[in-house]
Amino acid sequence: MRKSLKILALAIVLAAIPGSAKVPTVSFANGWEGLTPEQVQRVKNGEVVLLDKDTSKGTDMARFIQAAFIFNRPIEDSWKLFRQTARQAEYLPKLYKCVTIEDKGSYDKVDFFVKFAFINIDYRVQHNFEPDKYYFHWALDPAYKNDLKELEGYWKLFKIDDQHTLARYGTNVNASDLIPKSIQEALTRKDLPESMEAVKKYFDSGGTYAKSGLKN
Repeated sequence: MRKSLKILALAIVLAAIPGSAKVPTVSFANGWEGLTPEQVQRVKNGEVVLLDKDTSKGTDMARFIQAAFIFNRPIEDSWKLFRQTARQAEYLPKLYKCVTIEDKGSYDKVDFFVKFAFINIDYRVQHNFEPDKYYFHWALDPAYKNDLKELEGYWKLFKIDDQHTLARYGTNVNASDLIPKSIQEALTRKDLPESMEAVKKYFDSGGTYAKSGLKN
């Protein structure tokens, strides 16, 4: 019974939390690639927009649920904030704690801790950074005993002007093979906007925003 509860908690809580080599290099012709004119306008209006599955680049990209939105911050400032991966617990609503285990410059490893009811969930993620492309991606550290089967994703930033940055995001979560992929994707799409809005608030504030219960 406890194992079943843990699997359900993983599906609900981790669906929208970002977590190496499996992630492909994201190569967009420009930041707006893959968005419809209507989606582009919504992003420009300040919305967080979830995208339809992108099958144009094959199965590698098709597995990601993706989002696009704009930070009201310069791209260099945004990148510096992204590089501080262990601060995610300050603004992502489902995270309890993050601890940096290793930082080698081109990559780091961070332990993530989630509390859901009476269940504790933890996992270790390796983030791989390509600052010249304003791009980084992540996946579970396979050497760690993670409480979920798969977690991977990416962020890619594009300069709009001196004060605005377009962000492209993708995530793929598999909490357990016992949960159908369609259900996990539905949960991700349901919870992702809340997490993306928290990211936007944090970046727009220059890193001063903190979620409820934390002091700035």
